[in-house]
Amino acid sequence: MIVSPIWGSPSVDDADELPDLPVAEIHQSDGEWLAERLAGDDVEVAVETQARTEQRELPCPVARIEGTESDRYTVVGNHIDSWHEGVTDNASAVATSMELARVFAENPPKRGIVVGFWPGHSMGRYAGSARYADRNWLDLRENGIAYLHIDLNGLDGADHLWAQHMAEVGDEHLDVLEDGPLPLGVARDDGGLIGGGSRPGRNSDQSFWGAGLSSLLSGARFSADHEDAGPVGGGWWWHTPADTRDKIDFDLMVEETRLYTAIVSRLSNSPVLPHDYRETAAEIRALTEQIDAEAEGEVDFSPVYDRLDRLDAALEEFVTVATDADDGVDTGVEDVQVRLGNLLIPALYMESPAYEHDPALPHELLPYLRVAESLPDRTGPRSGFARTKAVRGVSKLAHRVGEAADAVEAFLDSRA
Repeated sequence: MIVSPIWGSPSVDDADELPDLPVAEIHQSDGEWLAERLAGDDVEVAVETQARTEQRELPCPVARIEGTESDRYTVVGNHIDSWHEGVTDNASAVATSMELARVFAENPPKRGIVVGFWPGHSMGRYAGSARYADRNWLDLRENGIAYLHIDLNGLDGADHLWAQHMAEVGDEHLDVLEDGPLPLGVARDDGGLIGGGSRPGRNSDQSFWGAGLSSLLSGARFSADHEDAGPVGGGWWWHTPADTRDKIDFDLMVEETRLYTAIVSRLSNSPVLPHDYRETAAEIRALTEQIDAEAEGEVDFSPVYDRLDRLDAALEEFVTVATDADDGVDTGVEDVQVRLGNLLIPALYMESPAYEHDPALPHELLPYLRVAESLPDRTGPRSGFARTKAVRGVSKLAHRVGEAADAVEAFLDSRA
């Protein structure tokens, strides 16, 4: 794998984070051979490297299907680069994405669909999706509603459905999956890089948090104790020459494609978006209370709570108005839902400004507030440094939540 922590192409701000020492990766059989010789006598090993620093253009095919009633759209993504043949990672997802594009091109949805085939997934650290997000950030911010990432689908022998999603789309996502071809399992949590519980992590071309798109991922996976299980819920053949056509269950792949079609159709054809930001606000409150308890009174979180109270009250009334929408797309309701995503998703998931990308490293939700949890154990000047960051973090979150409350209240006033 790539050793750089930089998400996508470096900029002048983070280019210095590129590793400046050689890293050698060897085959397991060569490692075993070397380990045998390291046992006992001293061994001298010579490693010859040739470093290159360059940029190159990669093809990034994107299909776009316009909506019949709205300029808003769902982004569906997969990655087109693979290790060896890479049939389950990721030719199966490429084929599925092409089928989704065909189906919706023949049956135009109310909201549009963008289908991205991202290069630079592994060795470019999600460079393709990051570049698309960078170059289309303004349009994504104004019109993007969700990102569905497809990866590792059609695994022969998979025994459960795996899912990750942001809070506001969780109920809708699970409602689709519970009618699926396999039992719905608990999302795997292989560490912070993969993501905690059911929330998306810093992987899987998650380049659209800053633009405010709600994220969903799901598919058939292996249980951890399955005889064919490998990393990240895939098969033992993941990233090896054995990832070949015989590892595909085509009947299962068809069923997963139907699930993805149903997910995208609900996002694209519902009168109002199936996003319930009451769930997002509840998650922000629960996490804030958790951090507040750990901080033991070292920081005043009341500005966040005050604005969350306003947002909760406004969202309850907003949901009532949204539920009364007729069969056509209610653009006023939709505008508010997109604005809530713009504000709350970066506030919950990102440390960096919304138009940039956090590193591809383990992370926690509300990352800029986590330093407050360590305040009771800190002493000396660094205690003050940490308190400064925590106070600024409270202001950041309170401001975003307050703006979200303003947006919903303004809408309600206009409909009064």
